[in-house]
Amino acid sequence: MKKKISPEKILEMNWAYAKTSILAGAVKLDIFTHISRGKKTVAQISKAAKSSPRGIEMLLNALAGLGLVAKNKADVFSLTPEAAEFLVRGKARYLGDMSLHSLDLNKIWLNLAQCVRSGRPYTAVDKKDAAEDYFSVLVRGLFQMNYPCAKYAAAYLKAKHKKISDVLDVATGSGVWSIAIAEEFKDARITALDFPEILKVTREYINRFKLSHRYRYSQGDLRKTDFGSARYDLVILGHICHSEGKIYTQQLLKKSFRALKKGGLLLVAEFLLNDNKSGPLMPLIFALNMLINTNEGDVFKTAELERWIAAAGFSKVEILDKAPSVSPLVLAVKK
Repeated sequence: MKKKISPEKILEMNWAYAKTSILAGAVKLDIFTHISRGKKTVAQISKAAKSSPRGIEMLLNALAGLGLVAKNKADVFSLTPEAAEFLVRGKARYLGDMSLHSLDLNKIWLNLAQCVRSGRPYTAVDKKDAAEDYFSVLVRGLFQMNYPCAKYAAAYLKAKHKKISDVLDVATGSGVWSIAIAEEFKDARITALDFPEILKVTREYINRFKLSHRYRYSQGDLRKTDFGSARYDLVILGHICHSEGKIYTQQLLKKSFRALKKGGLLLVAEFLLNDNKSGPLMPLIFALNMLINTNEGDVFKTAELERWIAAAGFSKVEILDKAPSVSPLVLAVKK
């Protein structure tokens, strides 16, 4: 029997933007935070959010449909476990900033066809001025997304390697990857490299974790900054290669190799594709995000990245596919 063809998948994609807008709108109005503080009805929530009861009722019902709030027969609302954990402002694992960032990205993604046609970005966040504006906001949301994976990486390194003293965190952002290393390796000293405005955010997080006495800050462009020679036990490339693209990533790997001491480690976190570039879905989507937002950015096949790491001089490459992330982590050793 011939399989019935349905347009349901296409129709769902047509309205995908609405889910993002519903979530971001609720975050902007602090709906989840108000509910967590005891505001449970439309009247209570609309007053707390300084919004119309009509609009709040519609928004709450949509959130219930999305599984982010629960609604009982008395029209009393409560948070689902996911919303309580990730969408209440002030919670340690708060992801609301990423929801708002997604709303901003939506506006840029409207120019996708233009970027595909030209092969050029709509906006280039891989240039200093744009990067400082863009990433100073983005890295705050990325912290909570990357921290569990960073903790996994630090624990793995602790179990396998007894001593890491000197660390270079390239394009450090919030410092999430090196913070996890510093928590695990109590004697480690960290050099955090990034643009000046982004390092202001880095300092906030380092101070929050009470690690400022173990950090030094290096202001600069990673493409132009000399990493030095045989200085570090660990170099971290935490989700930076995709914005650098193929040519600059290979140059970055060579600079990292030179900067490491003998026996030093390279840790790479990236969105990685399978061999025929048919998945996973998130890296495929992110490749288009790089087209829209950078001049050179792209995502790579796992085998491709392994080949470049070996070509840079590393003698051992290990894929950490148990990491709690969209893609595995990559660990390499300088022999």
